[in-house]
Amino acid sequence: MNFTKLKHRLCFAVALGLVAAACAAPSKPNIILIYSDDHGYADLGAQGTDPDIRTPNLDALVQNGVRFSRGYVSAPQCVPSRAGVLTGRYQQRFGLEENGNGSLPASEVTIAERLKSAGYTTGQVGKWHMSGNIRDASQMKPRILDLYPGGQGFDEYYTGQLNSYVASHDLKGNRYSDAPRFVEDTRFRILWQTEAALSFIDRHAEAPFFMYLAYYAPHVPLESPEPWFSKSPKHLPLERRQALAMIACMDEGIGQIRAKLRAQGIEKNTLIIFVGDNGAPLQKWDGSLNTPLVGEKGMLTDGGIRVPFVAEWPGTFPAGKVYDAPVINLDIAASAVALAGLPHDPVLEGVNLVPFVTGEKRGQPHETLFWRWQSQAAVRDDRWKLILVGNDKFLFDLNKPDGDSELAKNNQLEKHPEIAAALEKKLMAWNATLPPPRLPRPPTVHNQSWFDANVREIGPTRKNGVPAALRNKGAEGGDRD
Repeated sequence: MNFTKLKHRLCFAVALGLVAAACAAPSKPNIILIYSDDHGYADLGAQGTDPDIRTPNLDALVQNGVRFSRGYVSAPQCVPSRAGVLTGRYQQRFGLEENGNGSLPASEVTIAERLKSAGYTTGQVGKWHMSGNIRDASQMKPRILDLYPGGQGFDEYYTGQLNSYVASHDLKGNRYSDAPRFVEDTRFRILWQTEAALSFIDRHAEAPFFMYLAYYAPHVPLESPEPWFSKSPKHLPLERRQALAMIACMDEGIGQIRAKLRAQGIEKNTLIIFVGDNGAPLQKWDGSLNTPLVGEKGMLTDGGIRVPFVAEWPGTFPAGKVYDAPVINLDIAASAVALAGLPHDPVLEGVNLVPFVTGEKRGQPHETLFWRWQSQAAVRDDRWKLILVGNDKFLFDLNKPDGDSELAKNNQLEKHPEIAAALEKKLMAWNATLPPPRLPRPPTVHNQSWFDANVREIGPTRKNGVPAALRNKGAEGGDRD
């Protein structure tokens, strides 16, 4: 075991003064973290932004729980966003600022490792993406033990994206004697991911558990799973229909998970958190939408980092609440640690959201939120957001309507230079605590093109957040099928 991790666990044990059996007290809630992939802000029915999306089970989470209308992730890309949520720390601190920067360091302590010290059984299902450049897992079994979920605090795992996966158990719950075993499943990926999640719940309904379910949808490659594809509106382009079908399949899986919790009698002792990992890509479109937000995956405008963000805890969280203060995926680890009864660890950079949601605490969880990714950086407070792209600066008033706030024509830099300077000072102070390369950075070609297309509106991608392929099919109006 990594020395840093061992030190953390020993500190937890000393601080708590409890043995594992005592830690497993039934009052501790089960925690299920569901992370979707390239799932745009618009594609949650409860957002009320697009008439074609149908997510009745996710909408039921909203009706019975809390929708965080300003829920953010710490990066506009898969790997760093996942590194942030799993550790509760800004991922730049340990070198995972963007895809291709390597694997999750063994020295980092994950949510799973923290909750194990409090008596939780931990499980991971679906996309992992924390193992660096491993491509052929079957030829690298020794490294799998360290870099895959089993080496990062997960007791059980059923890890994979498409039809190949690494597993500790089969889908009936039987442990493989030679785990991790490499297995194939030819079904649509969301089906086996849901089945693995249901199996995990069945095995551990009697004790507190933490499950990280990372659905691989609606990320490409797009597919047309039935019966959901046939139910999608036929007037839409193929990409949109496929994305809607994949999201609908995922939504049905979430409904099955909620039904399983009810059947096991543990619904009221289970917190479910659903978050998208980043915004939808529009220039290489996966069929998902960020409407009405400006921008897309790979951008620090809200379209890249503001995502579906929902939590349900029946009997504890108020039903039907819309929480408008900004929150971030880093808050999930801090919340989980507090709920598990663990002592606060100052290395966690999120905030325990539970007392804010229940009304025990007033005010906002965060004074400021920060981002740094490729040649972009950003900081936002309650009203203002400053974005740097190379040497370009944009100051946006987030009190303006979402579809209009982050456009170049509304850049408030010249009108409010003092606000921009104060925010930049905070951003640079935060940046100074991170490993290099420091800011500012020369703009990359991709970063520049994204801002040209979405913020400056001089490219083909953006018109009210809708890709050209969808506009040309009449999706801004017209009859539904």
